[in-house]
Amino acid sequence: APTATLANGDTITGVNKIVNEAFLGIPFAEPPVGNLRFKDPVPYSRSLNGQKFTLNGPLCMQMNPLGNWDSSLPKAAINLLMQSKLFQAVLPNGEDCLTINVVRPLGTKPGANLPVMVWIFGGGFEVGGSSLFPPAQMITASVLMGKPIIHVSMNYRVASWGFLAGPDIKAEGSGNAGLHDQRLGLQWVADNIAGFGGDPSKVTIFGELAGSMSVMCQLLWNDGDNTYNGKPLFRAAIMQLGAMVPLDPVDGPYGTQIYDQVVASAGCGSASDKLACLRSILNDKLFQATSDTPGALAYPSLRLLFLPRPDGTFITDDMFKLVRDGKCANIPVIIGDQNDEGTFFGTLLLNVTTDAQAREYFKQLFVHASDAEIDTLMTAYPGDITQGLPFDTGILNALTPQFKRILAVLGDLGFTLARRYFLNHYTGGTKYSFLLKQLLGLPVLGTFHSNDIVFQDYLLGSGSLIYNNAFIAFATDLDPNTAGLLVKWPEYTSSLQLGNNLMMINALGLYTGKDNFRTAGYDALFSNPLLFFV
Repeated sequence: APTATLANGDTITGVNKIVNEAFLGIPFAEPPVGNLRFKDPVPYSRSLNGQKFTLNGPLCMQMNPLGNWDSSLPKAAINLLMQSKLFQAVLPNGEDCLTINVVRPLGTKPGANLPVMVWIFGGGFEVGGSSLFPPAQMITASVLMGKPIIHVSMNYRVASWGFLAGPDIKAEGSGNAGLHDQRLGLQWVADNIAGFGGDPSKVTIFGELAGSMSVMCQLLWNDGDNTYNGKPLFRAAIMQLGAMVPLDPVDGPYGTQIYDQVVASAGCGSASDKLACLRSILNDKLFQATSDTPGALAYPSLRLLFLPRPDGTFITDDMFKLVRDGKCANIPVIIGDQNDEGTFFGTLLLNVTTDAQAREYFKQLFVHASDAEIDTLMTAYPGDITQGLPFDTGILNALTPQFKRILAVLGDLGFTLARRYFLNHYTGGTKYSFLLKQLLGLPVLGTFHSNDIVFQDYLLGSGSLIYNNAFIAFATDLDPNTAGLLVKWPEYTSSLQLGNNLMMINALGLYTGKDNFRTAGYDALFSNPLLFFV
């Protein structure tokens, strides 16, 4: 069996997986339970010497993504499922969850100094876990390319356990606990990865969805200071489907509203110390209280509850301003999206069918925007179904007269055009961007949010040339073109540059294009990003 020696001298044993060697479920923090619930993680300090790490650790606590959707039957069914013994047997989850996985090519020894790719999982900051994203396909690809890498993934707290907001959290200094989990995991990598054969000076962080937004947060952490013990924690970053999060501060009105709702649902409304009360209740009760708030698949959609918010200390300002001001780690980056990001978030919006209802939906979602600004938004995203999302599908897929329009706004605000904003303002390093159209023609969904994982972890396709080969080359050489792609990936300077600036992926292969679509939508959403913060 493979072994590795940690920085403190402990020797641990992993498992030979035939195609790679894995060390799974290594604790990197003390269990965040009791008085540590909602707080920054405490580094794990007990001995691991002689222990075996052959199985994934449990997921962190999850919430029901339907939240308090009006239709109670599906929500109740999912609640029962998530709390059932069967679910716990297949996907165990709990509060003692802060573990890290290290997977390396067969025969890797200390001194190999392989590049390290640290994966941050996605799931809307409400669900997910490191064990749900098997790295075997990526590691095998790296070996076949002659550019072997070590793959690391860690759990971090999600939902209320990791991203509870509100003035009490702000006063205590406990905001964004899930981001602190990620940071501590990166510090563990810096301290220990050499013992597995990795090079701590060649770390690339990458993630998808909430993981991509988390990567962005790590770039902006401490106004861009990514050092630990005087050395950078990472030298490159890859963001798959997610950039800056358009959010008010930790103690802003929406975070406070949700905090009050969780407190009330948990029976802590009359407590003199509400946080202490939330820390004292049983985990099942906190699950129920957390799932009694709007989820990612509920009517408010992208107005998610449990997200990284500016805390004034580590995320010092709104994320768009931090990018504009250059308060970001100065490293090479790749960032990209699916063509049809919004379809995933529109499943419960079929009751919005008229212009008036769409206007009311946008007013509820974008509380900082005036009537005139909502008018500008609706002009930029007209009711013409041929211009909506899924894009490039003409009159097809219009489940309601407003369906494609609303999805276009959600996808562009949360993902596709937020990516453009970042690229237009970030000057810290070489930039590359991509847009995936591999599933063009798929009814209703199109090239939907999160389908990239299929081609990264499970199946081979034209997308795998990017999500495996190009990413591995970037982590190894800081240049995706050393993957030997048949199409040269152009550097991105701005959305106005004369040449092509996007790597495009469709079902047949790779080609390049321009990031110059939906300029009216870009101007409406991002001339003043604060208007559309949630």
